[in-house]
Order: sequence, then C-alpha cells, then structure tokens
Amino acid sequence: MEEKPVFKSLERRSLSHRIIDEIRDYIVKQKLKPGDRLATETEMAEALAVSRASVREAVKVLEAIGVLESSPKRGINIKEFAPEQFFRYLLFDPYVDVESIVDMAELRLAFEVGIIDVVVERVTEEDLARMASCIEAMRKNMNSTVEFYTHDWAFHFAVYEATRNRSIRALGRLFIEFFVTAHRRWWETDKAVEPDYFKKHEQIFLALKARDPEAMRQAVQDHFYASIRRWQWLKRDVESAQDGIVSLFRADGNAADGEALSDGKS
Repeated sequence: MEEKPVFKSLERRSLSHRIIDEIRDYIVKQKLKPGDRLATETEMAEALAVSRASVREAVKVLEAIGVLESSPKRGINIKEFAPEQFFRYLLFDPYVDVESIVDMAELRLAFEVGIIDVVVERVTEEDLARMASCIEAMRKNMNSTVEFYTHDWAFHFAVYEATRNRSIRALGRLFIEFFVTAHRRWWETDKAVEPDYFKKHEQIFLALKARDPEAMRQAVQDHFYASIRRWQWLKRDVESAQDGIVSLFRADGNAADGEALSDGKS
C-alpha cells in the first residue's frame, strides 16, 4: 500500500498560512529536491483536515514565490529556487507611494552597505571597466535626466554583478526596477542632475577601484543618506499638499453649510 504523506491536522486559524508552514516543513523533513513530486491537493486536504480550496490557495502562493509548480499532467512539483521570482513577490507594490519609497530607500542602503566587502573581494578589472564606462556616460549626460539615470542604474547593477552572487544580483535588479518606477512617478525629468549627485557616484567607484572597503562604505552611505533626504522632502511636500486639499474641502464645506443656514433663515 502506498504510504500517505504525513501532515498534522490544523485548527481553524489563518488557514492558508498554516498550510504553507506544513508544506514547507514536509518538504524539509522529506528532503525533497527540485523536480520531486508533492502530494495531490486532495491528499493534503484529507491529511490536514481542511478543504481542497484552502490547499489550492496555499499552493498558489508557493507557486507565486517560486517554491512549487503544478500542471494537470505532472501534478505539484518542487521547483528549483529562483531568487528573482521570490524577491519580486516580496517587493510587489503596485502603487509606489512616497512613504513606501522612503522605507525601500532605507532598506536599499542597508543592502548596498552589506555587500561592500563581497564586492571589494570579487570585483575584476573587467567589472571596473564596465563601471568606469557608466561613470563617464553619467558625466556626459548630466543635462539629460533620463539618460543620466539609465547609466546610474547600470552602474549599480554592475556593482551587484561583481559579487558573483545570483541572489544579490536578483534583489539588486528588483531594487533598481522599483526605483525606476518611483522616479517615473514622482520626479521631474526635465531638470539637470545636481553635480554633487554625480560626484557621490564617482567617489563610490574610486573607492572600489582602490579596493578600499571603508572608503566605499562611507561613499555609499553619503550617497544614500542624501537620496533618502530627497525622498523625505518629497514626502513632506506631498503630505503638505494633501493637508491643503483637505483644508480647502473643509472650507468649502463650511461655506456651503453657512449658505444653507442663511437660506433657511430667510
């Protein structure tokens, strides 16, 4: 007789998340590898004493982050881990408001500082040549914001590539995609780039070229602290504008109420 998968029966609480936990624990305990087949939705539902719809919901989440893949013919299988798909799910933000951008900028600062030692250790002359090309292109396009930022992001991605770490590359690429969207939504593209903004990138590059992790760490922090301040200023401007709109509506509403009272007295 075929042995059925061992799952614990679940109580009724945050069901889909608990099912995900059970599937994860099962994969780990059974030492399943990419390509291995998982139990069917029906088998898992019976073992966990839940509905098949609840299991399907949990499986869909695990498919979205790249843990599982399913098809009518092959069933549910363990998928080879893809960092970019996993991080894309975590960083999904369809609106990209300014508060989220400030939070993400702070997270990106921690990320950029955290990879410095790896970058310094693994960067090659070929990597440095790519970065130098980006820096020179940024220098030549300071009056063209779109062109400047295109080379800016290419420079940062070259830094991520220099780590030779696919998870760092994947997360770095998603940071760039997030901030490309943020810039398109919130920043004017017809203004020249401030010289100091370019200078900070050049300092990062020169520190890396010198294989000086402390100097690079300081340059990265200076660059991102300045960037975070810019987003914080924008956040305050947006909040002030929203407060002004609310005040305007209140004033209009009070005026309308006054007119209604006057009409009632006449």
